[in-house]
Amino acid sequence: MTRNEASPADRELLGLLHDRGLAVSVAQLERWRRARLLPRHARKALGRGQGSTSVLDPRTVEIADILTRSSGQGKDLRATVLAWYMRAGTPGVHSRQPVPEPPFEAVRDALVWALRGSRIQRLMEQARRARDDIDTDVLYADADKFLARLPGLIGHPGRMRQALRDNDQDIQPPPRGGQRSMVNLIALLGLPPGEVSGESFAQAMTASGLFPWADSEMLVAAFEHAERDGTLDRLLHEARQRDAVAEAEAVSPQKLARAREVARTLGLCGSLYLMHGLLLPDTPGQQAIRAKIDELGLGEIVITAAQTLTKVKAANTLSLCLDPHFDHLSEQLNEVLTQHIDGIFRRPGEDDSAEAFMAGWMTALQDAAGQET
Repeated sequence: MTRNEASPADRELLGLLHDRGLAVSVAQLERWRRARLLPRHARKALGRGQGSTSVLDPRTVEIADILTRSSGQGKDLRATVLAWYMRAGTPGVHSRQPVPEPPFEAVRDALVWALRGSRIQRLMEQARRARDDIDTDVLYADADKFLARLPGLIGHPGRMRQALRDNDQDIQPPPRGGQRSMVNLIALLGLPPGEVSGESFAQAMTASGLFPWADSEMLVAAFEHAERDGTLDRLLHEARQRDAVAEAEAVSPQKLARAREVARTLGLCGSLYLMHGLLLPDTPGQQAIRAKIDELGLGEIVITAAQTLTKVKAANTLSLCLDPHFDHLSEQLNEVLTQHIDGIFRRPGEDDSAEAFMAGWMTALQDAAGQET
């Protein structure tokens, strides 16, 4: 069979995908097969010396479906694998059957590739290499360049909601304190021994937003004590040695799947948190979820998770969620979600349908934009 010649099973597959509004070529199917992402068709004997024919497995249809939806023009196949992995197990768009899992080796390779290419990972590696033989001003300059590339913060959804309702066209973005502190933390890791105080490192850790469970006063006290007894440099050395890429290379299927569940919980809560700022009709269930997010100090993290779960940047979220602390935090959010699951999109005593709820949201957005409903 030539490159552009379709087998009977491929013709059936392409027809089913076409019925779903998905355009795929025979060459694309072969590319996925060579990458061991799409299974090859089984063969069925025709009998009486007539040879055999290819047979389409229903699971192959679902895999080709999610590969098509996760792909894009010029998109690296590893990015497609990451997007597929983040959707695996959720209902498919067409069949509503759970999206199959991609091969784990391909997922791990894609995760390592994405982490190696991330700006924050490169900056961390530079910080680990930085010692007496580097001008620390260079490290801070590179950190500032990294900060400049980050998207602007969205701000607390309560303030966004109020601004939209007041038709305030001059909405000032919040200060980038958390992101600047994160960059400062990375830069501190690159300073030579003896040049980092316990207080400055503890404050950078808590202000960065990467450690929302950390209590600033307790951390300051602990690191100042370590500074006095001479163990601070050892602690900083351990912090410098944490290698997200190495962790990804060694991660097990079970541990990564758990990190994905944590990331999904953060992303779901982040979507609700963000949509409140965009005038989603409010309910007691949403109020409880927002209160827990604010209590845990997870606002920026859940919004980031919501925005990156199907993109290459999901690798950074997955890496973060491998930390057991985030597992614990997601469990707290899950408890609130479970308790209020029936009341997230419904007010007490109301029986509104999802369609009516969404219609109310669209009306609120149109009113805020000054349009007629």
